[in-house]
Amino acid sequence: MSPGPGRLRAAAVAVVGVVVALAVGIAAWTGDSKDNRPSGTGETTTSSAAPAEGTIRLGVPEEPASLDPFDPKSRTAAGLAVLGAVLPQLFRVDPSGRAVGWLVDDASVEAAPDGSSATFSLRSGARWSDDAPITVDDVRFTLEAIRGRAWPGPRAGYDRLSAVDGQGSSVTLRFDGPFPGWRRLFSGADFLLPAHRLAGKDLRVEWKQGPDIFGGPFRLGTMIQGLSLVLDRSDSWWGGKARAVSIQVLVVPDVRTMEQLLARQELDVAWPPVTVNRIGRFRTLPGVDVSVAEPGGALETLVANAATLPLERRLAYLGLANRDRFVDVLLAGEGNRAVSLSGPAAPATGTTAATWATAGIEPDAGRLKDAVTATLVSAHEDQLSGLVGKVLQQGARAAGATVELRTDESATVDATWLPEGRFDLALVRSVSWPEPCWACWFGDDSTGRGNVSRAKGLTPLAVAADRDPSAAPALEARVKADGLMLPLWRPRAVLAARNVTGLAPNSWSIGPFWGAESWTTVSK
Repeated sequence: MSPGPGRLRAAAVAVVGVVVALAVGIAAWTGDSKDNRPSGTGETTTSSAAPAEGTIRLGVPEEPASLDPFDPKSRTAAGLAVLGAVLPQLFRVDPSGRAVGWLVDDASVEAAPDGSSATFSLRSGARWSDDAPITVDDVRFTLEAIRGRAWPGPRAGYDRLSAVDGQGSSVTLRFDGPFPGWRRLFSGADFLLPAHRLAGKDLRVEWKQGPDIFGGPFRLGTMIQGLSLVLDRSDSWWGGKARAVSIQVLVVPDVRTMEQLLARQELDVAWPPVTVNRIGRFRTLPGVDVSVAEPGGALETLVANAATLPLERRLAYLGLANRDRFVDVLLAGEGNRAVSLSGPAAPATGTTAATWATAGIEPDAGRLKDAVTATLVSAHEDQLSGLVGKVLQQGARAAGATVELRTDESATVDATWLPEGRFDLALVRSVSWPEPCWACWFGDDSTGRGNVSRAKGLTPLAVAADRDPSAAPALEARVKADGLMLPLWRPRAVLAARNVTGLAPNSWSIGPFWGAESWTTVSK
């Protein structure tokens, strides 16, 4: 299931203001901003000792604040990426944007002609790490857990399931009507849970230290808070042994430090955050190969809180953002402007693709006259949030309004500020599926989870769009008219590596671990 929208970047109303803001931003990201420099001399605290044979050292920009699937703090990109590597999912989306069976045997999938059900088989020999078989019982139990009070993620979509039937590895999902996006269930940001391990337990306390039963290619190893965690190969994985013995995940929040570590061969793989000229910078490193994927499900969005800002103010604040100039000038080659909440595979013509074909909402200073201060929140890990905030501040100031910037760790922003509605505007990032979960974004029952905008009354339109993709344009038009959000861009997934093969960056994947079971080091 996809979490929610994406996370935005903006530009000023006047062209002169845009140029000034961009110049400030470029200076900040090329070394002139003290806040972006590593502490001290720029040297890192990681050891230069060679890793154990078969270990791949992966640099990531943020650490998971929690690996307890029932802790809201685990619902960040970092947490979900790790959990997706150790817990099984029914389907995954490949780099081309196609949903493919992971735990599900693709050849066994049969959907009812009327769309009321789907039957499939779990892969032969699929087992948990304690040798218990993965069966339809785990699907049923996971559904119960998602519908229960302990589940911190979105539930929309699972309410479409009327029954889970079958025995052993045979599974039949029954829906309350046609459900074209059913493959995202128990997939993407969600996963299967082991019924034999968790049934009858208090889910809110059972996995405080993270899962102790695994069904993915890796198992959780040593974790040093704020520094690293290790994913060890799970030799009992039903898909065969991962080629790497372990992946040491090192937290490197600063992108320049990440470059330095890769250049000094203290990292084998880097997963850089979206920044200015990210791809070009890593390509200049001698001996480093950079793999780049096309834009996919990753989305950055500016969201307005419908509970704190009236309609006119929402439209006005979103109107301060000149998305097209921002993307074309600063993010050239790094991503594409987002013209729809639907994925990049949306039709090139028609209402959906044209919904936000330009900035979408024109600035109107009159709507901001005598406006009180609006709070814009974002995560520290969002490398461009500072620049976006300054641009919005500049536009607001010209209109006689004020925008206050607040940032914190993604765990705080994603798990507390956003679900509790402690913001007026927010820069939000997400990864959706080829068929978006509209009810996750705009359903009343997802307020405080996926429905970051806290919109009310859109459930019928969202449910209709989930049932029939041709109904999505009407929903998007309403979202635009109500000033709920403005999609900004879809970044390209990037992995930079030295002496590692099997890398497959995937803009439809949460985190860097798509195909990680195929990663292997090569002789130097």
